[in-house]
Amino acid sequence: MRIRTLFLSLLAVLAIATPALAQKKLSKEDKAKLPRIAILDFKAAPDAWHGWRYGGWGNQMGTISNQLRDLFTTEIVEKGKNKIRVIERERLQDIRAELNFQQSGEVDTATVQKIGKLLGVKYVMTGKVTRFAYKEAGFSSGWGVGALVGKVTGSGMAGAVAGSVNVKKASFTGRLDIRLIEVETGEILGAWKDEDKLDDTSVKVAGTGVEVAFDEELVNKVFEPIVQRITPKLLRATVAANEDD
Repeated sequence: MRIRTLFLSLLAVLAIATPALAQKKLSKEDKAKLPRIAILDFKAAPDAWHGWRYGGWGNQMGTISNQLRDLFTTEIVEKGKNKIRVIERERLQDIRAELNFQQSGEVDTATVQKIGKLLGVKYVMTGKVTRFAYKEAGFSSGWGVGALVGKVTGSGMAGAVAGSVNVKKASFTGRLDIRLIEVETGEILGAWKDEDKLDDTSVKVAGTGVEVAFDEELVNKVFEPIVQRITPKLLRATVAANEDD
């Protein structure tokens, strides 16, 4: 009886493991045949920046673009294993002079095709930050409260502190527009847009605390969920296009 039980357990394990075993590693030759995709620089729509008062976020679009490319590269490599390859950023930088990109405006299909052919890729992904908004709400205790506290306590310092309390609740909204283009035909195989929101609260007392300076970690927190949702859709579009070839 015990032997029979062990035998059935072994069969069950094999049944579960068989699909995983079937997905064996591709040979170098097979990997070389996988279609390649290039992720171009991200741009910001002219009206993408709403509510920013600190840190010059609009001047950091180059850094934000690099972060977005890194996020998409990681997701595509992890979820598109044995399906597609991502062109290295260094290769894209090698032909940057050919791109003639600016940090705003649309990238026309002819330019995308030219870039794709220079890179030797089958697909090109273009992206735009259509919104990266900052909104704050909260209150400041103000001079009146400070004066009252100072009068009641007889302490000018206590009044100064009470008059400098500033509580903020900040929200950050990010939205991306993504397009997948086939280089050979110039056809747009898919277009997606998605957005997410992050809430944060900061307290500023007597001139200390947190203001909204440029923060790379904040960019990742806002946009990473969007990247994670768009990537599977992009991969499905590339797989379907390959199957149609």
